[in-house]
Amino acid sequence: WQVARLSTGERHRLAMARTLALKPKVLLLDEPTAALDKDATANAENVIRAQMAAGASVLLVTHEAAQLKRLAHAALTLQDGRAGSAEPVQ
Repeated sequence: WQVARLSTGERHRLAMARTLALKPKVLLLDEPTAALDKDATANAENVIRAQMAAGASVLLVTHEAAQLKRLAHAALTLQDGRAGSAEPVQ
């Protein structure tokens, strides 16, 4: 099956699997669940949590406040092209 035939969500999951196979110490994730349905998003978030529990550092970009609360320890917001200070997530 050629990658070009995969849906966007399937491509996202494949990219995550390929990355995790390398056992990275740091993950830079730009909206990794943007094209995923609710169940696939929950699965991806569980994988991200497991990586964090195993000691990986994660920098995740998201537009979803709820996802931020589920995954983040601290948040850095950007507004008008400027970064604010990192704040703990509550």
